[in-house]
Amino acid sequence: MARLRELAERGQVDVASAASLKTQLSRWENGTVPDEPYRTLLAELYESELGELGIDVTPHWERSHEIPGLLTEIRDELRTLNDLLRARGGA
Repeated sequence: MARLRELAERGQVDVASAASLKTQLSRWENGTVPDEPYRTLLAELYESELGELGIDVTPHWERSHEIPGLLTEIRDELRTLNDLLRARGGA
């Protein structure tokens, strides 16, 4: 976190307070995509491209083709869970 703040100061970029930055870091670790300028700072910090850091910045409209397949997977999982629950209740 200190290095990220250092990079921000060097580049004259405003970032959150240390406490808020700690909260944001936790969110990023749990899958929330960081906003700018944090994406740029993280790429610089780790000397990596965003994709290499696991940060997907693909606009949602470019991923919308994935939705039908995901819904099918969810439906199938729910059916499987439902079948398991019925089998347990009937045993």
